[in-house]
Amino acid sequence: MDLAWANTANGTAIQVAKCSGNRAQLFYLSAQGDLVSALADKCVDVTDNGTANGTKLQLWTCSGTPNQKWHKG
Repeated sequence: MDLAWANTANGTAIQVAKCSGNRAQLFYLSAQGDLVSALADKCVDVTDNGTANGTKLQLWTCSGTPNQKWHKG
């Protein structure tokens, strides 16, 4: 996955992409459970708190809300 067009603005789409090693594809899971873009220092966010299959992901300023929390399975 990566940040569309390597954009770092809130609302940028998170999209499936072929692995290239590009910084727009680097994410880390913080101790607080946030999936953070290394390029933008912002979180992967479930758009509009959606829960349905196919709900889109976006980049957003980390706020600690449930739609930004992730864990390893």
